[in-house]
Amino acid sequence: MSEKKQNIRKAGHSRRSFLGHAGLAVGAALLPVDLARAERRDPGHILKQADEKKEKVRFEVNLIQTGWNTYSPRYVYAPLWTWEPIKGAAAYMVSFADAKDTKARTIRLDKPEYHMENDWQRIHTGPVDIIAWAVDADDKPLCSAWRRRFHKSPGFDGKAQEPLNWKESIERSMAYLLAPARDKVEPFEGDMPRSCWSCCEESISGQRRLMAFPALHHPSFIFAYLNYARQFPDSRQTPTALKQAKQYGDWLLANRLPANWRCGLFPFSTIEQGRTEGYIEGKNITLFRAARVGEAMVALYRHFNDKKYLDYARHIANVFVELQEEDGSWPYRVNPRDGKTVEAYTSNAVSPARLFGILEEIEPNAKYTASREKAIEWVMNNPVNNSRWQGMYEDIGVRAPFQNLEHWDTNEMIRYLIHYGQTNPDSVKIAEKLNRYIEDQFVMWQPTDTCVTNHCPTPTVMEQYTCYVPMEVHTGMWIMSLLALHRATRNKDYLTKAINAGNAIVKAQQKTGAYSTWGFDVRFGRPLLTMDWPGCNAVAVSALLQLDHYIRSLHTSQAEPQALYY
Repeated sequence: MSEKKQNIRKAGHSRRSFLGHAGLAVGAALLPVDLARAERRDPGHILKQADEKKEKVRFEVNLIQTGWNTYSPRYVYAPLWTWEPIKGAAAYMVSFADAKDTKARTIRLDKPEYHMENDWQRIHTGPVDIIAWAVDADDKPLCSAWRRRFHKSPGFDGKAQEPLNWKESIERSMAYLLAPARDKVEPFEGDMPRSCWSCCEESISGQRRLMAFPALHHPSFIFAYLNYARQFPDSRQTPTALKQAKQYGDWLLANRLPANWRCGLFPFSTIEQGRTEGYIEGKNITLFRAARVGEAMVALYRHFNDKKYLDYARHIANVFVELQEEDGSWPYRVNPRDGKTVEAYTSNAVSPARLFGILEEIEPNAKYTASREKAIEWVMNNPVNNSRWQGMYEDIGVRAPFQNLEHWDTNEMIRYLIHYGQTNPDSVKIAEKLNRYIEDQFVMWQPTDTCVTNHCPTPTVMEQYTCYVPMEVHTGMWIMSLLALHRATRNKDYLTKAINAGNAIVKAQQKTGAYSTWGFDVRFGRPLLTMDWPGCNAVAVSALLQLDHYIRSLHTSQAEPQALYY
């Protein structure tokens, strides 16, 4: 298809998207007769005809929203709205109403900016409609009204729950994770753990989908199993946990990219049906994910004292130093053969920085220090500054800036800041600001949140805008950050939130022992979607292990430094 025709197709799609968002059915009956006819004619002919007539295409003037929250579906805290200035505007008008209002409230502004903080308390939770437009000195509208619907979500109610029996829950989850496959084992799987070649499975029947993200999930198993073995060395499940942790690590050593490639010996980030490629990425890789594998290798080295793991972690770190951009960042997705960028932007530069830091703890390395500090400077100047936390997952394609915000690396940055600046008030304040972003955009605090359809135990945490579903893995990631924040500030609210979130994970545990990746519906006593991800379960296990340890050793935990690793 020619580039010209592709652009026409994209324009048509955006038109349909606009009509869809406006709540209108898309069809020829809604379009002007000439446009309806034009859609049935050759697009190239239309462009040629327009060019011959030298017609000047005219568009309506629109008020265009700016800022990080352009695509935000909801807020716990009062949002700030900003728009591009309109030429000739003397003022800007904003009207909004919630579902219980009988009349909208209208506000006149001197500039295209409106912070809802003064009106936030009077707005009811639930859907809120808001419009804005520019006017001249005579109050004549100068543009089409900008329109959005968002949800005001309920926040933290301050109520503290008593800790549930996390240890018993962890034992049940470990039994589920360590168990053999219940469906057919393919020849290429060998005697590996059942989740090596399968990242998700139907937890009730045991049917597995033979696709996996090994650079993401294999380390999750390694962290969980080693942490479990360290915390419960006498458990009857510990020998199996250690065996499988080593199996996952050795699989990552045995299944790597060719040594002579630009990303030589890096891990595969997607595997499918026994092939080391697939799904969204094809033969490409999510570059930064190798840093998580490096962390897992260091954890294996610490436990088994086998230098092959440390050597691989250092190899990964050395390649990251070589591939780092001048500004301190790394590209999101690359062709591993030549290292060329396939998709450029990711906010995640903290994962490689964490790996450098972990290796520096074993042996000082000026090269790693310089690269780490350069990466963190980029994070501070970019996503910390503009909130563009985006570009994280293997199963997501290209998105516009701010269209698919997430918080995985936000959580890692919180813990990084507290590790290196626990006694630095500025670092702690930044970490608290980042947590506020997570709580505002992704924490489902109450079952009454109208922005989320799941009727699940709360508080729980959604993944990203594209997958706005509460998941045990992200609740676990947040718990780890809350513990770090409590360690740094001693603010009891952080600990209360962590305990409540840990309880929510336990309350969503299924009869099989699996935690619920897609939310547990309390009305049904089970998830409505049971295609759970064991690797996500493993992160929840790690979080509950940390939470259980932290609570039990609280009288001494203030003296414990914030660990950089999982």
